[in-house]
Amino acid sequence: MSNIGINTNTFRITSKYLDILNDFIVKAKIHPEITDARQEQLIDFVSKLTDVNNAEPQFQMLASIIERELRNFNKRPDVFFSTLIEDIKNKNTETVVPKIELITEALDVENSEVLAKIIGD
Repeated sequence: MSNIGINTNTFRITSKYLDILNDFIVKAKIHPEITDARQEQLIDFVSKLTDVNNAEPQFQMLASIIERELRNFNKRPDVFFSTLIEDIKNKNTETVVPKIELITEALDVENSEVLAKIIGD
């Protein structure tokens, strides 16, 4: 795949999950309760990121982006993700939202960088 193809694919995937995660953050700030459906969706997403046997390239890429950002903040990805899943299960919005915000920040940075590459900046 060419660089433009890789960048376009990265942009598309990060955009998709940015939309989903930003939607969660906005709704959680307005109504700080994690619904059962949202809880299941978030746990599924985080579980796919942490599953070393997951063969889906999009989740391998997302995990790589997020783990790189976590390491930049001196956070261990395994600890971060396991506590995030526990917080989601406990519907602890106060601790879930900042962690999801960190993930969205990592995806947003990557999204912006690949968009710049696509348009030639």
